[in-house]
Amino acid sequence: MSKQQDDILNLYAEIEKFANKFYLNRMLKGGIITLGVFSISYLFFSSIAYFFELRSWIRLAFLLGFIGLNSTVFIRYVLISFAQYTKWIKRMNRFEAAAYIGTMFPDISDRLTNTLQLINQSDDKTHSLDLLTASIAQKTSQLKVFNFSAAIDLSLNKKYAKYVLPSLLTLLVLIIFIPAILTQGTYRIIQFNQVFLPFKFQLTDGKSSYEEGSDIPIQVTLTGERIPDRVYLVSDQGKFLMQRALKNRYDFVLKKVKTSGTFYFEANGYESKEYKYNITGKSLLGKVSLKIHYPSYLNKKDEVIQNVGDITVPEGSQLMWSGSTKNTERIEIQHAKEIKTFNNSSFTYKLKARNTQKLTIRLANLFSHKVDSSAFQIAVIKDAHPSIQVGESTDSIQEGLRFFSGQIGDDYGLSALTFNYSILRNGKSIKTRKLPVSFESGTRSNFSFAVDFRLEEVKLEDKIEYFFTVSDNDGVNGSKSTKSYVGQYQLPDLKELNEQRDEQQAQTKQDLERILSKTKEFEKSVDKLKKDLTNSKSNDWNNKQQLKQLQEEQKSLANELQQIKDQLEQTTQEKNQLSEIDKALLEKQEMIEKLLEEVMDDELKKLLEDLEKLFNERADQEIQKEMNKLDQQAENMNKQLDRTLEMLKKLQVNEKIDDIEKELKENAADQEALKKDMASDKISKEEADKKQEEINKRFDEIQKKLEEAKALNKELESPLNLEDSKALEESIDNELKNASEGVKSGKKGKSQESQQQAADQMEQLADMLDQQQQESNQQQEEEDMELVRRILESLMILSFDQEALIGKFNKVNTTDPKYKKLGREQIRINTDTKTVSDSLLALAKRQPKIASFVDKELADINFSQNAAVDAIDDHRKQDIMKSEQQVMTAYNNLALLLNEALQQMQSQMQSQMQSSGSCSKPGNGKPKPGNNMSPGDMKEMLKKQLEKMQKGQNPGGKKPGDKEGDSPGMKPGQSGMNMLGLGNKEIAKMAAEQTAIRQRLEQLKNELNKDGKGKGNQLNPLLKELEQQEKDLINKNFTPAMINRQKDIMTRLLESEKAMMERGFEDKRESKSGVNQIKSNLIEIKTYNRDKLKQVEMLRVVDPAFSIYYKSKAETYFNLVD
Repeated sequence: MSKQQDDILNLYAEIEKFANKFYLNRMLKGGIITLGVFSISYLFFSSIAYFFELRSWIRLAFLLGFIGLNSTVFIRYVLISFAQYTKWIKRMNRFEAAAYIGTMFPDISDRLTNTLQLINQSDDKTHSLDLLTASIAQKTSQLKVFNFSAAIDLSLNKKYAKYVLPSLLTLLVLIIFIPAILTQGTYRIIQFNQVFLPFKFQLTDGKSSYEEGSDIPIQVTLTGERIPDRVYLVSDQGKFLMQRALKNRYDFVLKKVKTSGTFYFEANGYESKEYKYNITGKSLLGKVSLKIHYPSYLNKKDEVIQNVGDITVPEGSQLMWSGSTKNTERIEIQHAKEIKTFNNSSFTYKLKARNTQKLTIRLANLFSHKVDSSAFQIAVIKDAHPSIQVGESTDSIQEGLRFFSGQIGDDYGLSALTFNYSILRNGKSIKTRKLPVSFESGTRSNFSFAVDFRLEEVKLEDKIEYFFTVSDNDGVNGSKSTKSYVGQYQLPDLKELNEQRDEQQAQTKQDLERILSKTKEFEKSVDKLKKDLTNSKSNDWNNKQQLKQLQEEQKSLANELQQIKDQLEQTTQEKNQLSEIDKALLEKQEMIEKLLEEVMDDELKKLLEDLEKLFNERADQEIQKEMNKLDQQAENMNKQLDRTLEMLKKLQVNEKIDDIEKELKENAADQEALKKDMASDKISKEEADKKQEEINKRFDEIQKKLEEAKALNKELESPLNLEDSKALEESIDNELKNASEGVKSGKKGKSQESQQQAADQMEQLADMLDQQQQESNQQQEEEDMELVRRILESLMILSFDQEALIGKFNKVNTTDPKYKKLGREQIRINTDTKTVSDSLLALAKRQPKIASFVDKELADINFSQNAAVDAIDDHRKQDIMKSEQQVMTAYNNLALLLNEALQQMQSQMQSQMQSSGSCSKPGNGKPKPGNNMSPGDMKEMLKKQLEKMQKGQNPGGKKPGDKEGDSPGMKPGQSGMNMLGLGNKEIAKMAAEQTAIRQRLEQLKNELNKDGKGKGNQLNPLLKELEQQEKDLINKNFTPAMINRQKDIMTRLLESEKAMMERGFEDKRESKSGVNQIKSNLIEIKTYNRDKLKQVEMLRVVDPAFSIYYKSKAETYFNLVD
């Protein structure tokens, strides 16, 4: 039973094997068929599609037919067989397989089928099992010898390959050599919906999304064998001819496209496919407004600007932008490094404008997220620094006076303008000052300013630096200032100052000489007009023209004199500020200025105006009178200018000597300083040599100036008595040379000794010049006082004579023989008056302060005397009395003037005497005459007086104005000398010294009597003798008894020394006082000794007629100084 089973199973396996091979054979056959169908159909369809321009539906049919055909063949012959082979689907059963086997094996025929049936029946229990089993065994054993699968020969399928191979070879050849037929044909069938042309449209820019309103650039490239000449773009906006950029490239731009759409290309009747483009909303910056809040100091209203772009605003302005956007998802605003983001469609942004920068607004698109930006330029106008332009000019007369004018400006406004200056002394600032300058408010203003630096307390060699500062009204950064150029005003040193003064005085002198020449011409013109008026043939028109010419000349002269006066006044003031001028010289300077004012008075101008009126009225007699006055006035002006010029020359000499003294002392001080520096080794040899050379050079220049001063002095009508100083100058020269040689050779001892000698001698030369100058000036003043006294006496005599003559004329009849005698008396008085007039004119030249009055009164005297003589000749008694009365009045006026002038001269001498005193104790000031006179001084003074009395010394001589024997009122034999042979000057000096000694002894007497013991009374006899001696000197009671009394006074003075010793007034104590004085007072001991000899006033003694008056004046003076 088991064997039969195995046989059955093997049978089944063979049948199964057959079935599998059967289906495999069918798959192989189907595969060859399918391959053949595929290759043939592929070649067919692709070749047709390649070579022919088929419509889309045909290509679609090709595609469907190719797919349908090949799919059917593949499914029918391959896929079903494969499914049956793999048993995915139902396949033939054993019986069907047995039938196929029976047909393939004739020997088997139906046996396999029968066997299967028997096997199948054996499973049914209704049949005889043994019989069936035997039958099956028999059958199976018979069939065991057959191999069913061998019935199928797979190699038989090769016969189908011959049908497939040609098409495959063709396909292979095309793939290798002409692949385009297959690829393009296949592509056209697959892309049945596309139009395939002789050329191909290729869109270069593949972008399909654009913002609203933007341009769409379209660029197409054509590839193919036949490229058309024209290509059109067809879109929703229309049909457009594209521009040919290259051989196969065409371009076009759709402008400002706002909606989405499509386009395609068209060429030679062929169309490309459609292309789509999508339009998205563009990011838009809507209405933007800007509010500007200007800085308050600009006084400008706030401003709102719509649709703002670039802006220009002042610095410090507050800016606020407000705006809205469209199609944005984000807004960014950037200013400088600051970025602010807004996530909505509106924004507000604020900033304060400081610097010029950009404001950038970035909009992120809501659709494309693209960021667009807009930039606005914010130009900030900085508040610029104010500007200033200054022009400067100096006064031609006042060097320290500066005039400034200029312009200031600022872009927004000005707040302040100041003038700043600093005074520098020795390189250090000692004073700084700021002065406000007025200007007009606004952005631009002109200004003017003047400053006089000499009003400051400046000194020689100081320097003043000055500048303007203008400030604006910047309310943002604070006020800004601009500084102008820095100017400098350098004050001169002593040498430069003196040189400038010399030049100015020389120029003034030249100007006065020039004007004096013009006045002489003016006087000639007046004389010519006067003569023309007396000529009956003269033309009135010519006379008027001459008068107008005189008026013009007078005006021109007045203007020029005013300029000279101003210049002289200013230069004197400037010099006095830097280097103090002697008080006496300043008084003379003021006198010169006053004289110039008198020359420029309006009297001459008024005379010319009156003449012009009279010319118009044709009043001939009055014209002649006025012409006489004009002639006299022109003459007076000439005289006045001549006096002024002489006084200026004298002032120049005195001032030049003062300047030389100062320069000598300054040079001596520098020499002393150099000596000290060398002694303490504070200075190198080279520097010392250089400084020594400078000192030597300065002294050489001083010597030249001294020679110039002496030369100018000789030009004076009354020159100063300046002694020769050549010996002392040569000595100083030698010492300076020795000092210089010692410095160069390094011999300190020798050089320092010479330096000290040179310094001392320069001081000595300065003192000598000062003493000579003072003595000469004082001598001239004393001479002037003497002349005044003599003229005064003569005027009084003339006045008395004229008064007596008036009385006689009043009593006499014109027919009386005495009448002619009285007329001759008047002529004598007139003649004597001319002598006095000459003396008065000489005095006026030396004392110009009385000159104008003297000229006027002398003119009145001359006019009235001539009128009196004419009236006497015409027997007009009433006119005689009137004219003589006018003469007498003029005499009296002159006498009163001279008396007042004499008093002023005496007062001036008293002041000079006081100022020449020296301090006896530190801090006590200047002593009064006689206050500190020691017994030794008294004895020396009395001894000298006695010697002069005994020797009969004559230091005087003829004084200005002295004319022996010819002065009216002079007594016979009286000629200014006395029987002792002493001059009036010496007698006055003795009288003053006697008074000083007496007052000093009275002071000592009072001090001795303070204790009540009466010790001072022992000086009474001495005081009485001194008083008597003083009276005799004043009254000129010169007798031998006077000399004996002088000896007694000296003896009594020696006896009184014991009393003075008791009160501690010995010479030693006085000597100690002198030592203390030197330590505490800046006055040099040499000056002290010199001035000590001048502590009494040298009053003149006049004739007995005036002795009481002058004695009382002397007593009054000494009472004052006590």
